[in-house]
Amino acid sequence: MASSTAVPVGFHYETKYVVLSYLGLLSQEKPQEQHPPSAPGPQQSVIPQALAKEVLEKLKTEIEEELKHLDEEILEAFTSTGFDCHTSPVFSPANPECSIEDCLAHLGEKVSQELKEPLHKALQILLSKPVTYQEYRERTQETDAHASGWSKVLVPLVLLQQFLMELTKRGQEPIGALLQFGVTYLEDYAADYIIQQGGWENGKQFFSPPRSLHPQSAPKI
Repeated sequence: MASSTAVPVGFHYETKYVVLSYLGLLSQEKPQEQHPPSAPGPQQSVIPQALAKEVLEKLKTEIEEELKHLDEEILEAFTSTGFDCHTSPVFSPANPECSIEDCLAHLGEKVSQELKEPLHKALQILLSKPVTYQEYRERTQETDAHASGWSKVLVPLVLLQQFLMELTKRGQEPIGALLQFGVTYLEDYAADYIIQQGGWENGKQFFSPPRSLHPQSAPKI
């Protein structure tokens, strides 16, 4: 269900940071560790290692630029918003070794495996049509129906990450558009739940590796 009210400005900035950070996880992968999809097709063939490296470097640069722009946006608006990155546990975690993006990555892997088929189907439909928010929203909602709790929050991020990689392989530069897709979707359809749970930072207990707390024990949306 869509959020009925505008989200707090701090939540907006943190959500934008979360989306960028999750998409940025792609640039940390090693090309030689990439595996072919379970059902290879003309649009799914694994790219050569040299090209994969080039793609990942390009993604890394684009993500870093977007993060820089976010920092500038926050600084410029400080006098009116009062939002300070240094006081946000999302931007400045008390324990740098337990960042929000690292915790998201753990649950993201789980979601990718558990919803492998719905995610694959959604991605193929997205790749067969023009890149629009409406298509992304509809495919995400279809996939979201198979998830619950914080896993449901991860679905739009996981699908967005896969979509970004495929479009980048094709020579497109969609980071700006996809960033907006992710932020808009999370604010419209997941903000109420995330805020009720105490925000992105409090959700980290559900994103952590199983040894601390199993993600599936998260409350259901």
